[in-house]
Amino acid sequence: MTTIANTLSTADRAGVAQTASNRIANNFQDFLKLLTTQLQNQDPTAPLDTNQFTQQLVQFAQVEQQLATNSNLESLINLQKTAQLTALTPLLGRTVEIDGTSLPLQEGEAAGTYSFTAPVTESAITITNAAGRVVRTAAGETGAGTHGFYWDGKDNDGKTLPEGVYTIAVTGQTGSSTVQAATTVYGRVTGSERGTDGAIKLRLGDLTIDSDKIKSVVPD
Repeated sequence: MTTIANTLSTADRAGVAQTASNRIANNFQDFLKLLTTQLQNQDPTAPLDTNQFTQQLVQFAQVEQQLATNSNLESLINLQKTAQLTALTPLLGRTVEIDGTSLPLQEGEAAGTYSFTAPVTESAITITNAAGRVVRTAAGETGAGTHGFYWDGKDNDGKTLPEGVYTIAVTGQTGSSTVQAATTVYGRVTGSERGTDGAIKLRLGDLTIDSDKIKSVVPD
């Protein structure tokens, strides 16, 4: 079942939290004014219960302190995320390796690896475009272990394809069984950003990934 919290965007949740914070702060100020007025105008022969007022004052003060703490923590988290974003600057222009099948075609080339846990009798490499159409096929290696692949960005007819994100799949055949190879892809880092969810992301051309998905950085 979908909850209300799940349907709110980050901006909506921030607005709700800010509204609640402002309401409590205003209530605290109103309480102080009311308390001061009542103490100034109380009947000397029947004084108000100061213990109750004190307890309420303490409770409001605790809430105000918690709001201040939450605000400070949020500022620290934002500073940390900014530091993380800045720390990724040295990766600009570097080639990184990530797990997955999304293959970024950059400057007319793409590359990666595929792995079989056991030998296969034959294997096939298939590359499809964003529309799901097969644009390139090739025979692959059959031995167990990790193998590299390189794509020159051309389709089966030798036509140069545009840059973008393609999908690679490598399958092996063992008798009547088909096995799927694990794949990694390489991409050159062209930018970094903070996503709407707050996560730090890297751009590999048209492909955007979470920064924690990096498996390795290829030496220059």
